[in-house]
Amino acid sequence: MLIKQKGIIIKTVDYGESDKIITILNEYGAKIPLMVRRAKKSKSGLQANTQLFVYGLFIYSKWKGMGTLSSVDVIDQNYHLRLDIYESSYASLCTETIDRSIDNDELSQFSYELLHFVLDKIKSGVSAQLMSVIVLIKSMSKFGFSAIFNHCVVTGDDDQAKLIGYSFKFDGAISNHAKSQDPNALLLSNKTLYLLDVLQNLPISKMNALSIHQDIINEMSQLMIMLYSEYAGMYFKSQKLINQLQRLDHSN
Repeated sequence: MLIKQKGIIIKTVDYGESDKIITILNEYGAKIPLMVRRAKKSKSGLQANTQLFVYGLFIYSKWKGMGTLSSVDVIDQNYHLRLDIYESSYASLCTETIDRSIDNDELSQFSYELLHFVLDKIKSGVSAQLMSVIVLIKSMSKFGFSAIFNHCVVTGDDDQAKLIGYSFKFDGAISNHAKSQDPNALLLSNKTLYLLDVLQNLPISKMNALSIHQDIINEMSQLMIMLYSEYAGMYFKSQKLINQLQRLDHSN
């Protein structure tokens, strides 16, 4: 049976000398693994069109098991993401998070809309690192955890101006009055915690102007990755490259 579906490539894995397996997140929010024959042969025409982040109309045959890709009508290559190593690493974090948040037999229309949203924003010039923070925030519930950013979990104080960090001991933001109860709390700007709370509760359809200082984005990104490590036991493949890039930044 020949099937035509729009989708975005969220994962690619080499298979043998010339083939590879891609996973698309289709327009219905389903993950579809597809075998791509001779994908690594430049003359096949599929090499460029089966890269990560490609958005297109995928035509494939499927009977039982994995489908086989016939052709791709490319709508957007998102080629710019392969030109900038920073954008590529954080966009990979987005696709990896979304891929791992969806079961193989699950439909998640929101995940498809979220991925479309972040790729469009990155293309328009919004920080890919900020977009990865948004994906991590919006996907927390899929991994079975949540985080409190808007009040002190120790004292109950909801004055966000007094918040000074995040406590993994108490599982939430803490104020200056509670700092002594967790010396190992991750210290953060209260603006970082405020904006995380805003992004957590604001629908993506309402996220129009997104302009946040890089120092704040760095703090948000650090905390979100730590939350996934602590609460979901997740280490992202793209994190290795991100850590290397961050070390280079600090050394400069």
